[in-house]
Amino acid sequence: MSLKVKAGLKDLVKATCEKAYPEEGCGLLLGPVPDDFDKQGRVVVADEARPLPNGWDSSSKTNRYLIDPRMLAKVEAELSGSGRAVVGFFHSHPNHPAWPSPFDLMMAWPCLSYWIVRVQDGKLSDSRSWQRTEDSRSFIEEEILEA
Repeated sequence: MSLKVKAGLKDLVKATCEKAYPEEGCGLLLGPVPDDFDKQGRVVVADEARPLPNGWDSSSKTNRYLIDPRMLAKVEAELSGSGRAVVGFFHSHPNHPAWPSPFDLMMAWPCLSYWIVRVQDGKLSDSRSWQRTEDSRSFIEEEILEA
């Protein structure tokens, strides 16, 4: 399993997450709809990262993120019929490992990539990507490749 990202996306995700520190930064990963969208273990291609504001209640933004459902619906409508889709999400973990939290697992959807960036004291220090298992019990790590 791997997440293949277009050149330059790592820099945009890094900048977004570092700018949000000490709160969690977040956004969408967009790319072509895979032929095997419902198959775990596929290569996810992200050719665009779309930073979005963290919509979580301000008192919890240091350990939670929320993509506003209205913004997500707007992007999905924009992409409808284009052969492109939301293929994943990215968010930061300020001063915490780039491992999914129990909250991340509870909120994750199957078949999408979850790119987590550790921002330690304001600077990116680790970056890992994950896919939720079909049984919803855990994540499987994906290799991040630059296209």
